[in-house]
Amino acid sequence: MRARQSAPFAAIPCIQRDMRVYEIIALCPQAPDIMAAYGLHCFSCSLGGIESIQEGCAMHGFSDDAIDALVEDLNEAIRSVPARPATLTVTSGAASAIRRIAEAEGRRECGLSVVTDMEGGFCMEFSEEPEKDDNIFLCDSEPKVRVFASPETLWRIGGATIDFRDGRFKLDL
Repeated sequence: MRARQSAPFAAIPCIQRDMRVYEIIALCPQAPDIMAAYGLHCFSCSLGGIESIQEGCAMHGFSDDAIDALVEDLNEAIRSVPARPATLTVTSGAASAIRRIAEAEGRRECGLSVVTDMEGGFCMEFSEEPEKDDNIFLCDSEPKVRVFASPETLWRIGGATIDFRDGRFKLDL
């Protein structure tokens, strides 16, 4: 595995008032518990995917000070998580499987992006190019296979291994 990166550890993300609820949950696994302690259940609401934490709080009558306190508690939870290395290991088996799938789908020039979903889980999808701040990971046995991961994704899964076994991709943390 080779990577284009500069930081040895993934950068700690920062929760902002204008972030959508599902983005916060993807970054902070403790967010649903923290929000529930404030009387918010946005994480289970259909609007959680489209409204910001500030909009959700405003709908529930929160003052600016209460919103600031919630955002600070969320950021404190993020800061309490141990730092993870800004790396992903792509095994030869995974790189071969990615290449075969890309060829079968006519996407030979694409890379595979590792992204978080709205529930804070992870999925992989083909992308033409990496996003601006993505790190690019390569496997020596399949040099044309590229795997992309954002700093936020690496904050959650940095140091993990992407493998292919039993006919499925596995993300070993």
